[in-house]
Amino acid sequence: MSRAHDPFFKAIFSNIGHAKDLLRGILPGAILASLDLENLEPEPTSFVSESLDESFSDLLFTCPLQGNEAVVAILLEHKTWQPKHIHLQILRYMVSIWEADLDQQRPLRPVIPLLVHQGPLPWKLAPFRESFPTLPDPLRPFIPDIRLLFEDLAVMDDHTIGEDFRDPVVRIALALMKHIYSAEGTIAVARTLTPDLGTGLGSDQALRTLRILLEYILNDGVPEVHDHLFQSLHPQLKGQAMTLGDLLRQEGRVEGEIKGKAEGLHEAKLQDAHKLREHGIPWEVITDVTGLRPEDLEAIESARLAP
Repeated sequence: MSRAHDPFFKAIFSNIGHAKDLLRGILPGAILASLDLENLEPEPTSFVSESLDESFSDLLFTCPLQGNEAVVAILLEHKTWQPKHIHLQILRYMVSIWEADLDQQRPLRPVIPLLVHQGPLPWKLAPFRESFPTLPDPLRPFIPDIRLLFEDLAVMDDHTIGEDFRDPVVRIALALMKHIYSAEGTIAVARTLTPDLGTGLGSDQALRTLRILLEYILNDGVPEVHDHLFQSLHPQLKGQAMTLGDLLRQEGRVEGEIKGKAEGLHEAKLQDAHKLREHGIPWEVITDVTGLRPEDLEAIESARLAP
């Protein structure tokens, strides 16, 4: 999947107003009642490690809590396939925050992880305890209850987006993230774009936000969108979109040359990994050495076992 999801997610929701609206629309009422969202503050540190970088983008905020301070982590899962044991990935992320608290000699802060999944197909996120289906009851207290809040854009309908979120930019961004895999859906969202985005924003701020939205469509939308996008836009937006499209095409030619070199290196890694597997080297070692993703290794194994 393209990495354009990551900068788009951060460009929109690093805005504190957009982040507040997203949290108000997703967090359960009891949790909202415990948090002082009016004083939500961004925390610039990212705790996504190299091993999680292929899966997560994160935005971190601190929020006053009765007698303490809470850390609210908004995590965007930007893979098209569902990784195994995502609860363990979340737990490693939370432990990294607590270790930073200890290093800075401050009290441990409660961490509220909110995982937003963006993908063409829904996920089924089972409780962590279901990873141990045959465990005897006396041993179940030793299994940690790893909890997270989960929002799946693949199953969030457009009516819910319109009802649960007040900020027009948040509504547009979520609708676009949901429909970015569909030409028809993306075009439908593009038709709703107006010069001020329905926000009453000043022209400069609205223009910057429109550029982020259009760049995301042109960079990450399915190819069929490009031919129909300009005809679908508000008349006052067509000139800006065409200029942006020309710029992105020029950038794309340079990126294409870089991508070609990267694909050559990737193919070499696949060949190395195949040879390592033939010598019985475990997948975990191959992953550490080559940096290949699990699905790449699965393809290698399938080829190895094929008659």
